Amino acid sequence: MITAKLIILPLLAALTVIAITPTIRKLSVRYGAIDQPGKRKVHTVPVASSGGVAIFFAFLFAVLFFNRPTPEILGFLIGATILTCFGLLDDIFDFPPATKFFGQILAALIVIYSGVRIEFITNLVTNHGTTYNLGFLSLPFTFFWIIGITNAINFIDGLDGLAAGVSGIAAWTLGVVALMTGRYDAAVLAFTLGAAAFAFLPYNFSTKRKIFMGDSGSNFLGFSLAVVSIMGMVKIAAAFSMLLPIVILAVPIFDTLFAIIRRLISGKSPFQPDAAHLHHRIVNLGFSHRQTALIIYAVSLVLAGASILSLGIAKKYAVVILVSAAAFLILGAWILGLFKADKKQTQE
Repeated sequence: MITAKLIILPLLAALTVIAITPTIRKLSVRYGAIDQPGKRKVHTVPVASSGGVAIFFAFLFAVLFFNRPTPEILGFLIGATILTCFGLLDDIFDFPPATKFFGQILAALIVIYSGVRIEFITNLVTNHGTTYNLGFLSLPFTFFWIIGITNAINFIDGLDGLAAGVSGIAAWTLGVVALMTGRYDAAVLAFTLGAAAFAFLPYNFSTKRKIFMGDSGSNFLGFSLAVVSIMGMVKIAAAFSMLLPIVILAVPIFDTLFAIIRRLISGKSPFQPDAAHLHHRIVNLGFSHRQTALIIYAVSLVLAGASILSLGIAKKYAVVILVSAAAFLILGAWILGLFKADKKQTQE
């Protein structure tokens, strides 16, 4: 049964995205969900911007069609629905950040209430890999993880196909790790989410039928990755329970951390957006938007491989691999100047 779900649900989600995205694009134009060109934007013409609704509906349909949701999955779907609705309204009416943040808080609290929580952390220093129960601290840990990953995916959504591709790679990596650790429900959710994200890429890269995922998509994907990572890994008492999802999602996580550090060093609010993210820096080196997305895909795949490899070897070697992968990312960021503000870039 689980094998059938691993094949049928992702396929169903992908086909649904392909089928309904053209209709979503027409509705976006009709109701004003349009992303206008701007100083920080890489596009020069207005583009429909609610493609995330197609990803969300495809995922929801696939999961509900074959699954009898557990309380955790039901809470996840309710939270995702609320967050996608807030994102869609923002795509149309351009809400202030506080309103979007309220939607994220509400969705996070619902999923936490349903039982999705980070309950353990692992001591990676000792050879025994002692695991500690977080107790009441599991609530703030879970809350900040969900809010953090949700916004991290939103931050990297700056080039065609970037957020969808990185999210798809991360989702399928989470799915592989969940399978290897016996978390089958989480694996099904992860593979279904990844399939929906990948199926959206042709429309995101298209020149004639282009549509952006918008906040409805980036918020949904970020929220879903955060929740699925908890259900698949960090909720169980196992070695690397917290480190693995951090490495798998390292590109959006570190890009967000670098942005906060960069803004604080420059004397700005950490919440003040800029045009100096990882993808901006790579484009400034002379690469095209498509090449930049492919470069970041490659980095994500390397981190995914390191995460999967770490599960099959001794703990001390696995820690070396995962820490080395993180150090590689930090070094690359330093070389690209992600800690420094780009004077040539215009603020949002």
